Amino acid sequence: MKKIINFVTIEAAPERVYEALTTQAGLAGWWSTKVQVEPGQGGLVRFRFVDDFHPQMRVTALAPDRRVAWTCEAGHPNWQDNTFSFELDPRGGGTGLMFVQVYAQELGDEVYGVYNFNWGYYLESLRRLCETGKGVPFQAS
Repeated sequence: MKKIINFVTIEAAPERVYEALTTQAGLAGWWSTKVQVEPGQGGLVRFRFVDDFHPQMRVTALAPDRRVAWTCEAGHPNWQDNTFSFELDPRGGGTGLMFVQVYAQELGDEVYGVYNFNWGYYLESLRRLCETGKGVPFQAS
């Protein structure tokens, strides 16, 4: 089983990063402008991008200002049953963010490379949102 790991340092408090990972306004500010959030652990988060890419994530863990975890339940076959975790580590006045996506099925290296590249882009968008108030989310129609 393969996984994607990314780490980014964000010059914002863990509370701000956690908010960006758990609220409709936060998620729309860095990943996709079309998102519906059922708040709380067990809630479903529905993202809209293009074509067949509209992942639906079940929130499987929430530890305020420390951890957010999802499992993909629908919306993109390559991500079906994948797990996603965002681990927040306070660092001075900022946050170290470790992102891990564990794949439930084997895919080709090129596919992992594309997803890894895209996660790098969107985690930079998350960093920008938390530090400046403006991310660069996908502009879904």
